[in-house]
This record gives sequence, structure tokens and C-alpha cells, in this order.
Amino acid sequence: MKRSVIIILAVVALLFAWGISLRNSLATAETGINGKWGMVQTQYNRKAKLYENIVNTIKGAATNEDTTLIKIVQMRSRVPEIAPNASPEQIAEADKQLNQIGRAALNINIEAYPTLKSTELFQNLQTQIEGTENRVTTALNDWNQAITDYNMKVVRFPGNIIAGMMGYKQKQNYVAPAGAEDTKIDFSK
Repeated sequence: MKRSVIIILAVVALLFAWGISLRNSLATAETGINGKWGMVQTQYNRKAKLYENIVNTIKGAATNEDTTLIKIVQMRSRVPEIAPNASPEQIAEADKQLNQIGRAALNINIEAYPTLKSTELFQNLQTQIEGTENRVTTALNDWNQAITDYNMKVVRFPGNIIAGMMGYKQKQNYVAPAGAEDTKIDFSK
């Protein structure tokens, strides 16, 4: 009789230990899901700040290039007007102004057209967008995988018994909100 009580107690102890282990595994998986969701939120936050900052930088650069290019074109167009009737001092002054605009604003030679940097900034924006979207996608995939792993623990027998007793329920994988495919970057604001 002692032997059967010891066996029964050993089986109960093993089941209890297994239940604790399973419960801890579910708690760890659920905490992992929350951590992965934090990573997703971090990437969305990065995306929001990055796009706004890059768009503002590009708009500023494009405005500066536009203004500088207009000044250069206006100065270049004035040199021939001044030249036929101008004194050497007036021609020299017009040339000096043109050189100052070109060298100071765009670091160019007098006869060269400026290298516009906004095109390079737009290409950088495209690279940043691609990289950011990849980071967001990776974070979402990691989060979905953590949910899948957790859900497998919640639904598989006999873990589903402990999960149900402890209040663990399946979680929903990420589903893109309606209109998410219509994300646009607006340069008009």
C-alpha cells in the first residue's frame, strides 16, 4: 500500500511539475509576443519620424536649389545685356556676383550648371523607405511567428487543458488595416 501511495504521489508530482512547466512556457511565449509587438511599434515610430524628416529635408533642398538656380540664370542672362554698353567695372561686377552665387551656393564653376542634390535626396528617400519597410515587415513577421508559436502551445493537447485552466487564449495575428496599401508620401504640405 505504501508503494502505491508513493507511485501515485510521484505521478501527481510529475503532472504538477509538467503543469508548472507548461504554464511557464505559455507565460514566456506571451511575454515574447508583447516584446515583438514593441519592436513593431518601434519600427512604425521610426518610420513616421523618418519620413517626415526626410520629406522636410528634401523640400528644403529643392527650394534652395530652385532659388539658387533662378539667381544664376538671372545673373547669366544679365551679363550679355550689360556687356555691349557696360564699362569694364560693370562687367567685372556682374561676373563677380555670378561667381559668388555659383561658388557660395552651389560650389560650381561659372560656366557649369549646378549639380542638383535634391535628386540624390529623393534617391536616398527611396532607399530609406525600402529599408524602413523591410524593418517593419521583419518586425511584423517576427511578431506573427511569436503568435503562431504561442497559439500552437495553447491549442495542442494536452497543453490546451492547462492553457484553458489558466486563462490563456489564442491571439490574433497581424492583419493590415483597411487602406494600408494606399500609403502615400506628400510633398505638398
